[in-house]
Amino acid sequence: MSDPDIRQVLREFLETQSTLALATVNAEGHPETAPVFYVSDDQFNLYWLSGTSVAHSVNLSAHKQVSGNVYPAVWQWGDIVGLQVKGEAQTISDERVREQILLIYLRKFQLPPSFDNMIASSTLYVLRPTWLRWVNNSVTFGHKVEIELDKNI
Repeated sequence: MSDPDIRQVLREFLETQSTLALATVNAEGHPETAPVFYVSDDQFNLYWLSGTSVAHSVNLSAHKQVSGNVYPAVWQWGDIVGLQVKGEAQTISDERVREQILLIYLRKFQLPPSFDNMIASSTLYVLRPTWLRWVNNSVTFGHKVEIELDKNI
C-alpha cells in the first residue's frame, strides 16, 4: 500500500472510532492512561475536551510528550486493528479554532443539552503526532506500517 493510500485508510479509521487511550506521565514519572473522546483532522491531530484538574490534564501541564492508541474492541487476534500515536499535546487557546473543533466534536458525538455547561467549561486539547503505527492483523499477524510525521503533511 502506498503512503497516500495508508494515510487515507488512517483518516477513515479515525473517523469511525470514538476513543483515544491517552498515555501521560505523572509528577512521579509514572505512566497513566485515560480514555478520551476525540475528533481528528486531515493532519492526524487528535482533539479532546477535559477539565484542567483531571489527572491527564495535570500531567500534560508538566510533560507535553504523550502517546496513545485508538482501536475497536475485538475478540479474535485476526481482527486486531489500531493506530498507535506518539507526539506532543497542548491546550488550544484560539477561540476560533475551538469553535471549529467543537462543531466537529458535537456532530460526531451528539451529546445532550445537559452537557452544554460541562463542554463550555472544558479545555480543548490537541495531540500533534510525530509518529504513527498502523497495526492490522487481518493482513497478517503483526502487520505494521509506520509513518514519521513532520509539520508539512
